[in-house]
Amino acid sequence: MEMKMRHLIAVALSLVAPMAFAASNGAMSLIPRDAVSVGVVHVSDMRSSPLSSMLFQQTDKVSANGDAERFLAQAGLKPSKDVDLLVVSVTPKSTLGTESKVLVAAEGRFSVERLTTALTERGAKEKKTANGSYYLFPEASKDDSHGAVAFPDAHLALAGDEASVSQALADRAAGGTAFVTAGGLARELRRIDTNATAWALVDVARASRLTNAPHIENHNSSAQQINAALNHVSTVALWATDTGDSLRLGAFGLANDTETLQLLEDTLRGGLAAMRLAVQDKQPDLVSVLRHFDVKRTNDSVTIGGTVPADSLKKLAAHK
Repeated sequence: MEMKMRHLIAVALSLVAPMAFAASNGAMSLIPRDAVSVGVVHVSDMRSSPLSSMLFQQTDKVSANGDAERFLAQAGLKPSKDVDLLVVSVTPKSTLGTESKVLVAAEGRFSVERLTTALTERGAKEKKTANGSYYLFPEASKDDSHGAVAFPDAHLALAGDEASVSQALADRAAGGTAFVTAGGLARELRRIDTNATAWALVDVARASRLTNAPHIENHNSSAQQINAALNHVSTVALWATDTGDSLRLGAFGLANDTETLQLLEDTLRGGLAAMRLAVQDKQPDLVSVLRHFDVKRTNDSVTIGGTVPADSLKKLAAHK
C-alpha cells in the first residue's frame, strides 16, 4: 500500500547536515547545550527541488511538533525567499521535569524594520534586554510556550518561548553555546551524512520524559513496531540528502545492549518486507526501491539507508 511506502519516507525524513557549521553568531551556535532534540533544514539547498516542502514538514514535525512552521507564519517569513537555514531545538525546562521549551533559529535575509513593524501592528510588545530586544506575541500571556521573536540582525531570526529567546540573545552575545563541541548529544553528529539536506537528532531517553516529546507518527502497524523498538534505544537520528533527481535517506539508532540492537534490526527488516508486500500489486516499481534499502548492525548501532528516485516520489505524491 502506498501509505506504508510514504511512511517509510516520512520516518527517514522526520528523524533527520553538512557539518560545516555556522559562524559563532549563527543559528547552529545557539543550540542549547542541554537540547534533547535538534532538527536542521538547509533551505538554501532545496529552493529548486520539488522535495523541499516534504523535507521541511517532516523534520519540523519530529523535532518540535510544527513550531518552525508556526514561527514562519507569525513572523510573516517565506522560507522559499527569506530563509537559508532553519535550526529547531527542544530542551527540558528542568532536569527531571516533563515540560519542554523550543527555540527556532533561522538564517537568511530579513527586513528587520518591516518585520518588527508588522509584529507591533499585530499587537506584539517589545521587550529590551542588555543583549538586544525581542517581541512578545499577544497570546504569550495565555501560552508562554511559543510567545517571542527576535531579529538580532538582518541575517538571523529567533523564536520560541520568552525564556528561550532571551537566553539565545545572551548566548549570542557570549559567542555561542558550543553545543557542537560540548559532547553529549552532539557527539553523534559525526554519524550523520555530511551532505545531508535535512536532519534531526534525538536523545530518546531524555526526550521520552517530555509531554511534548518529538515522535514519529504511527498510523500503521509497521510504524507502531518501529516506534516500540526505538523506545529502547538511547539516541536516534535520521537525515535526507536531496540530490535533485533522488532522495537519499538514512537513519540510525544507538544502544548499548545486543538484545535491543537485534530487536531494532529485526523490526526494520520486517517493516521493509511488509512494505514490499503491500506495494507489490498497486505500485510494483516501488518493490525494487525498497529492496535497495540496506539495514546494518554494529556493536552499538543499527543503520538503515537507501535512495528513492524522484520519479517514485512523484508517483507517491500523485497517489496522496
